[in-house]
Amino acid sequence: MTRTLAPLPLSLALSLSLALAACSQGQDGKGAAPDGSGDKAAAPPRTQAAAATAAPHEHAAHRGSPQAHADHSARHGGVVTMEGDNHVEIVVGPDGAVDLFVSDAVRTPIPPADASGTVSIGAVGDKAAKQMLTLAADPKGSLSAKGPPPEQKADYTWSLKVRGTSMSMTLTVPPGGTAKIGEARDHAAGDHKHGSPHGGVVQTLGDGHAEVKIEKGGEVTLWLLDASEKPRSAKGATATLRPVVAGAQEVKLEYDAKADALRGKIAPPAAEHPEVLVTVKPEGGSAATARVKLHLEGGQQGSGHEGHKGHEGR
Repeated sequence: MTRTLAPLPLSLALSLSLALAACSQGQDGKGAAPDGSGDKAAAPPRTQAAAATAAPHEHAAHRGSPQAHADHSARHGGVVTMEGDNHVEIVVGPDGAVDLFVSDAVRTPIPPADASGTVSIGAVGDKAAKQMLTLAADPKGSLSAKGPPPEQKADYTWSLKVRGTSMSMTLTVPPGGTAKIGEARDHAAGDHKHGSPHGGVVQTLGDGHAEVKIEKGGEVTLWLLDASEKPRSAKGATATLRPVVAGAQEVKLEYDAKADALRGKIAPPAAEHPEVLVTVKPEGGSAATARVKLHLEGGQQGSGHEGHKGHEGR
C-alpha cells in the first residue's frame, strides 16, 4: 500500500526555501563564505595610492639608505674622482702599478667584471706622447695595469665603460704616485694652521703653494704663493677648478690684474666645506693637481673662518 505525503503548508515551504538560500550564500546572506574568503575574492584590486597607504614600509625601507655622493673618502689610499653617478678611486704606486676602484653613487663597489677600459700616461699637457695601458680585473677588486714608475709629473687619463656608461677623466700625478697628493694635502693643513695671506685655504702645489678662497655665491679666488708662503704673481699662470659633486663642470679661472689672482665662479655650494680639484700651471712651470677642502665664506652664522683652521685642506 503506497502512502502519499501530505503537502506542506505554504508558509512553512517559504520559510524553508529562504533558509536554504541563506546557507548557499553564507552565514551573512551576502555571498561570503564563513571563513571570509568570499570577501577577498570579490574585493576590487587596490589602486597604487591604496597600496601605498596600506604598505608604508615599502617606502620607509629607503629612509636609512646612504646618501648619494656624500662619501668621497679614499678607501685605498688614492684619489677619489667622480663623473655622473660613478666614482673612481685611482691609486698610482711608486712602482708604477695603477689601480682603479670603481663604485656607484653611494660608494658601493662595482665589480671589475662590470667595467673595462684603458689608462694613458703622458707628460703633463702633452697630448701626443702617451703610453696606453689596457686595464684588467684584479682579485683585489680593481681594474689594474702596470706602468712606468712615476718619477716625473704625469697626466693619467682613464677611459672606462661602466655597466654600459662611458666615463673619462685625467689626474695629474706627482713624482712618487698618488700618495704624494695626500702628503701635500696633510702638509697644507699645517700650512693653513699657521695662517694664510688672504684668509683662504693654503695648499702645497708643485714647488710652491696656492691659496684658494670661495664665497657663498660660488665666487672663487686663487692666489699663488712661493715655498715660504709669500705672494707671487699669478700673471701668466693658468688654472682650472672642478667641484667634487655629481655632474659638476670644470671651470677655467681667469687672471685678474687688480687682485693679481686667478678668479672664476661655480654654482653656489650646498655644503659648508665643499671639496674641489684644482689644477694650476704657473708661467714657465709644470701643472699640478690637488684636492682641496674649502671653507665657505659667508656660510653658516657662528662658524667663522678662524674656527676652522687646522683641519681644512685634508
